[in-house]
Amino acid sequence: MLQPPLKEELTRILEEHSLDDELKEEIYQEAEATIQFQLEHEENYEHVGNSRIAGYPDLPPSIEWPCNSDGEYYTFIAQINLSELPFSPFEGLPHQGILYFFLGLDEPAYDIEHKIFYYNGDSSALQKTLPPAGRVEVSADQRDFTAYAISFHPILTLPSEGELGDILLDQYEELYELLYEHSDTVWGQHQSFAGNTRRDAYLCRNGLKGLLFNWHKSEGQIHQEAEQAMHRGSTEYAEHLRSEVLPQLQEYQANREKHDQASENWHVLLSVSSLNEVGMCWWDAGYLEFFIDQRDLKNLDFSRTYVNLATS
Repeated sequence: MLQPPLKEELTRILEEHSLDDELKEEIYQEAEATIQFQLEHEENYEHVGNSRIAGYPDLPPSIEWPCNSDGEYYTFIAQINLSELPFSPFEGLPHQGILYFFLGLDEPAYDIEHKIFYYNGDSSALQKTLPPAGRVEVSADQRDFTAYAISFHPILTLPSEGELGDILLDQYEELYELLYEHSDTVWGQHQSFAGNTRRDAYLCRNGLKGLLFNWHKSEGQIHQEAEQAMHRGSTEYAEHLRSEVLPQLQEYQANREKHDQASENWHVLLSVSSLNEVGMCWWDAGYLEFFIDQRDLKNLDFSRTYVNLATS
């Protein structure tokens, strides 16, 4: 349910456009509140535990700066002090504590290495933390970011999927731009042009990663691709298709409704655009999106999260 100020804002916006009553009612039913962050000023580290993008985190002793298997340290992306949010956009998101976001190599653009930590302990234990000494940052030549303190404000948004977006884009483009595909958000919508990344996240975290680019195919197509791979001499890939992808596809098709419903539980926890001031450019000026299963968030389990890079 929308908070009164946002509901009043939505009424004002809709009154500025000539919509029929049925379309207005659908927008009222579908509209959601999310929280967008904005850059305030370059971070000076005068405050400990405030929300920020890039730079250095304020970590407790219980959280170590993560590294990959090669010993390179992840890039610090953001810390979000949940007490600074104007409200909790999801009932499973705590009102207190800090979320920390770290990123590994963003190649390929799906299922990207990352770490998310949550801390809700003694704030006096927090310390500005430098990267691990003697180690190199992942993709260091592309991540010379400038730290910024950030603040938050509520905005209105509509779900990324569905016919409503197509109608507004076709007939009410200005309204569409007001209500769709915002970035730089906590608990916002994903960039729909990148496809169904909620399904991608679900497949990758539920033993069905082989279907990431194959979920829509038939068994016959998989058999054909396996035969073609054998003819090319790619026996290992052919075996992968037959022994891994095909059984996953059969199970997925047999329980399609269950899987589709479960994938809808995935939601963007944090999105970050290519922020010029920060020096961030995700591939071709794309968007970095951290996803979580809502059931995991309610349990404060950040071990199964998923990161996607939406880019053209």
